Amino acid sequence: MLAAECAWAILRAEHVRTRELLARLETAMKAGGEASVRQRARAAIDVIERLQAFEETTHRPKGVVMLNMLRGRSSEADGLLDQLDSESERCSGLLAQSKLLLERAGSGDTGAAAAADALLQQHRHLMSAHLDKEDTLLHSHTALLLSPEEWATVVSSISKEVGAAKRRGEPRRLPVRGQVSKPAG
Repeated sequence: MLAAECAWAILRAEHVRTRELLARLETAMKAGGEASVRQRARAAIDVIERLQAFEETTHRPKGVVMLNMLRGRSSEADGLLDQLDSESERCSGLLAQSKLLLERAGSGDTGAAAAADALLQQHRHLMSAHLDKEDTLLHSHTALLLSPEEWATVVSSISKEVGAAKRRGEPRRLPVRGQVSKPAG
């Protein structure tokens, strides 16, 4: 199960990076002193864009093959995957809404800055819980349901999926329940 350990070491390291970006975002929103609302908004937008790019072109693509293999193995695992998909979509939506509000704040709308801060707090709490579920529940399901051969396929797919996502410059969305695709090759 060396392949499984390697895959999870990579995924957990990326969860650490995501948490670091969330902390930077919180710091940018709370910057005081001489930082104006416009400066805080610009700094927060920069971090949001880094977080979005990291999620879309680095982190999510690594799990595509693993999640595709896991889907359909048990109703409990499918329920968890549906929940994680929903949370991921909600997190993406909160970031997008926050970014729009911060752009308005950058034009001087202080009410938009406060609204963005509230959405970003929701995002941080939801994303933190989401990452914890991946680290615990998803890890447990994959350990129980995927074979050593499947883990080898997962690990060998990582660089291919990340490369494809970076070439596309957009997220690779996981298939909708019932549309399980198997990895190529």
